[in-house]
Amino acid sequence: MSLTVFFVFLFVAAGIMAVSLWFIFRQLKLNKMRKQRIIDGEARYLEERQKRIDSIEVLLKVANTDEMGWIEASIRIKNLLDQLGVDLSDHEDISAFYIVTESTMHIPTHEQWNLLPKEAKKKFRNEMAKCEADNAEHLLRGSEKLKLLLLF
Repeated sequence: MSLTVFFVFLFVAAGIMAVSLWFIFRQLKLNKMRKQRIIDGEARYLEERQKRIDSIEVLLKVANTDEMGWIEASIRIKNLLDQLGVDLSDHEDISAFYIVTESTMHIPTHEQWNLLPKEAKKKFRNEMAKCEADNAEHLLRGSEKLKLLLLF
């Protein structure tokens, strides 16, 4: 083996080592970026989750007041619970929010409500009042239980 062949192999080996080192550092950098994205994503997830929990707490405070009735609060709470990935429809007390939401699902909202004739609005208002009255005690118990669950 001549000295030239030795230096060629040495140069090729050094090149392979350089490329390997570059690849290793690149992978480490990508892993670090991935890990940071995961951490940021988890932080965003926890932040969004906390926002939804805070929204439920606010809704529980204003439910059954002049600001908001039980029906609207129930619909919003049920949707927030769904967004949290929590199904409490089988819970003895908290199921009230699911029951009220289901029983009023057929009632038009927003623009559709504004397009209704007065007689239909009156009929639906009576139906909503009856639903609130029928479920008032259950909704109060559900509200208290949900407040306790949100503390943990």
